[in-house]
Amino acid sequence: MTSEDSRSESAEQQRARVRERFTRTAEAFATFALAKRSAHAEKLAGLAAPQPQEFALDVATGPGTFLRALAPHVRRIAGVDFTPALLAGAQRMAREAGLTNAAFVRGDAHALPFRDASFDLLACGFSLHHFSDAAAAIGEMARVLRPGGRLALVDIIVPAGAASEINNAIERARDASHQTTFTAEELQTLIARAGLRVTRSEVTAVERSYADWMQIAGWHPGDEAYKATRALLEQNLERDASGFAPRRGATEWAADDLLWQQTSYFLVAAR
Repeated sequence: MTSEDSRSESAEQQRARVRERFTRTAEAFATFALAKRSAHAEKLAGLAAPQPQEFALDVATGPGTFLRALAPHVRRIAGVDFTPALLAGAQRMAREAGLTNAAFVRGDAHALPFRDASFDLLACGFSLHHFSDAAAAIGEMARVLRPGGRLALVDIIVPAGAASEINNAIERARDASHQTTFTAEELQTLIARAGLRVTRSEVTAVERSYADWMQIAGWHPGDEAYKATRALLEQNLERDASGFAPRRGATEWAADDLLWQQTSYFLVAAR
């Protein structure tokens, strides 16, 4: 087997992991994303400054959270995703929201099914860490952007000073479809290599419940993934190297919960 064959096989395995995870958890994930990530979507839309005449694309649209935020402000918008169960949910959301300028296409972010320079604005929300080749995906986004167009992206990051290997080990214990969480600096490098220029950026952190985080991934307290991920997170309670800043506490989901911080990086880059 050549190295190219090996990379192709690895990419296909990653696509299968993503498809399995988000098919299995499509309903729970859509409920979470449409409710809890709407503020992230509105924030990203505000940073991107969409215009009424523009054609937009939401890459890895999932249940359509970011598409829903952008659609009222642009002429037309398409949502592309690899997982049929998520696309079906996004189409249902668009009908219920009365979004008459939205269309949906099944496709892979690593090989977007659109011509060069097709869009004025691209969005990609909380998906890059699932891609088998983030650099290739960002390159594809740059390819379909028109000159002067913008990419608006938000994703989780490894906070400054944290150990990437520990942070990613916790993410992968929870979700086998997780590929890589980058640092802000690594994301900036990927953007620059694609020929894009960062014009706006911002880091935010929110505290989340461990029990809720696991439920969204389809795991329950007795499951091995639930226990293994919690054990890794608890190793960072006293001296945190993960960047998750975990602490014990009671929440609406569990009396003996763990609270942890999710750090996100917003950026807008121009072509």
